[in-house]
Amino acid sequence: MVINLFKYFFSIQLLITNGIFFIPASTLAETAIMQQNISFSDPDYVEIMPEQWLKQAIHYKKLPDNTDLAISLDQQLYPALVPLIKDYARKNHLRIAVSEGTCGISAGALLDKSVDIGGFCCPAGETDRLPGLKYHTLGIAAIALIVHPDNTISNISLTQARMIFSGQTGKWQETEQLTSEASKKEFNKTPSAIQPIARLHCKTRPGHWRLILDNEDEFTPTMDEVATIPDMISHVAHDTQAIGYETLWMTRLYEQQIGKVGLLKVNGYSPEDQQAVLTGQYPFYRTYNISSWTHPDLKKETATALVTYIQDNFQTIDQKYAFISANQLKKYGWKFADDELIGEPQTSK
Repeated sequence: MVINLFKYFFSIQLLITNGIFFIPASTLAETAIMQQNISFSDPDYVEIMPEQWLKQAIHYKKLPDNTDLAISLDQQLYPALVPLIKDYARKNHLRIAVSEGTCGISAGALLDKSVDIGGFCCPAGETDRLPGLKYHTLGIAAIALIVHPDNTISNISLTQARMIFSGQTGKWQETEQLTSEASKKEFNKTPSAIQPIARLHCKTRPGHWRLILDNEDEFTPTMDEVATIPDMISHVAHDTQAIGYETLWMTRLYEQQIGKVGLLKVNGYSPEDQQAVLTGQYPFYRTYNISSWTHPDLKKETATALVTYIQDNFQTIDQKYAFISANQLKKYGWKFADDELIGEPQTSK
């Protein structure tokens, strides 16, 4: 039996002349934004916690006394994993409470020691690496660069993407070579100005939007910042100048409710091309992790077994979520520490 709860956890989370070489300013700008962004934190890092916290046991909040396990999942993992969790609960005659929230809510629940398992759509940040806590990567999913459906641009380079979001490129005409009069005529339907839209969630965690620009200060001051996924989809679906980003699953989920968006290729590769994502040729993605307690005083065998069950059955999840499993990543040379993803393949980007 799975108990659906209110979001009772709170987030704590609230980029030669005369022997002298001259380098054009534009080249310097491109070089600066092409720096290697940090995709993962150090898996060996452990946050230092006070003695009182170390002695604290798992304590459920606002749950029936006979609850066997408590889980907090981010909003991207929740709909995908609940069927597996229900199946595990039924087979093992367990009462499992699952709440839907965000990475910050999951992190807060783990810090508070009020859940057995936390779910994230980002890699662990340093402050997430609590003593006695282990992370298990389930897989990744592409983050699509999204535009208004009437935008005729179909492809931009990785450098151009970063220059757009940093404000160094402000016109759509600067992003694609128009090779024919027909394409130029069609392109005139697209407004020249670019309006970047950003959702700067999970700022303390590596990866996700930080694969575009590493920190919020690198984004253009003229961007529109949104707080939620529906806000992102709505902005882009209704603004012909806009460019944003979101997972394929979420763009499809809100297509009927909010509006359709177009997907951009990056360096000629589509976010829908899982082979390109696997080989690192398509550069933007989310990393999905769940956690488990390993300290003897916190570890539960039923929770450990559930994590294993989810890992073993992750490839059976509906393809609409566009996940690429950890097993597939390992085959393509992605780097793991135990079963946590910690690095991209060497051929990446």
